[in-house]
Amino acid sequence: MSSIQSLVALLGLSIFTSCTQASLQCATSDYNALTQPQALLCLDDDNAPGGPPSLRVKNGKWSQEPFCVAGQAKTYCTHTTSDFRNGHGVSVIASREAANAISSAFPASKAARYISEERLEVSRIPGKGKGLITRHSIQRGDTILLDSPRIIASAQFPSHVSPSQGASLFSTILDQLPGTDRDLLLSLDKSISGTDIENVMKTNAFACQPDDGEVGDGYMCLFPSVSRINHACRPNAHARFIPKSLLMEIKAVRDIEAGEEISISYGRIDLKHAERQRLYKEGWNFTCTCNSCTSTAYEIAGSDQRRARFEQLRKLLENITSETYDAQQIVAWEKEVMEISAREGLDMLLAGDYERLAYVYAGHGMNRDAKIWATKAKESLMEWTVVDGGPGNEIRRVEDFLGELGG
Repeated sequence: MSSIQSLVALLGLSIFTSCTQASLQCATSDYNALTQPQALLCLDDDNAPGGPPSLRVKNGKWSQEPFCVAGQAKTYCTHTTSDFRNGHGVSVIASREAANAISSAFPASKAARYISEERLEVSRIPGKGKGLITRHSIQRGDTILLDSPRIIASAQFPSHVSPSQGASLFSTILDQLPGTDRDLLLSLDKSISGTDIENVMKTNAFACQPDDGEVGDGYMCLFPSVSRINHACRPNAHARFIPKSLLMEIKAVRDIEAGEEISISYGRIDLKHAERQRLYKEGWNFTCTCNSCTSTAYEIAGSDQRRARFEQLRKLLENITSETYDAQQIVAWEKEVMEISAREGLDMLLAGDYERLAYVYAGHGMNRDAKIWATKAKESLMEWTVVDGGPGNEIRRVEDFLGELGG
């Protein structure tokens, strides 16, 4: 913070362009990383590779004998334990190396706090099928759910095995799970063709990124309670995957009254109306009928204009250089960003904006204001972004900065 030049160098870093909804979401994708593009798990491609015959191998780490198929480039196996957390099992489709690395999170899963689901109930929602309702009021920031996965599957394996091999892997993990888990999974909504468990996965699985050692695959996780939560473009809850424990946390983004339906966003929360409708129709085969999507044409146009301006401002702020640096302009732009965010429900995306303002004020010797904004950045990261076992660079950077400010 010794000069404006060093400040501008910080402002230009890509740290301010990272998405804050989940660790896997890329800046160019409309998908929320927590929800899966169905194509990732399609097993009916006529051009899918064949492969050598399936085989069974023994491994003492799991409660069931792994079933393996040798694909074109990798061998994928089922790995099942019947004692994962709170009496539930979990099945993993991955290479043996990846599955063993993922299993290192099992102790943390068992030790994680228990959140009772007694205050929640599955009910039929007009026009939506089933949904999750809260029986009691919930405060903003409260954890609503801490759900355990029943299936963790490599998102890459369908492209490396034949359709019949993939179907065998899915059939095996379903058979290996405890009966209560199996029945629960098969009771979930199905809206796409395929075998029952493939259909359930395509309809309900979420993207997740467990630590798989050096393998580096992406994964799809099936969380049965979370899968009951319907989409809303301005949701009252936020979902985030916790790599350290393999659990999915659902947190309230606002106060929720008893009797309200819990909702999360299946896509990025800053998309415009047409983008949202196209995404949900192509990705999940439904037309969104939430309040934001069924408003008047005038209201939808106003919202789209604000969101377009939000996107424009973020790009301007992310492309500041030493030649274009103007502290007053940055503050004015950030004020507008926050005004739009308040109207459009985008507060979860503002950690980078708070941090940017902290650097601006610090660069001009206004340490008191810098500490206020840096603290807001830290609180936002802790509440909505940073998770145990996930990347921690952002929070460490902000904490180091607060330390320099004496905060």
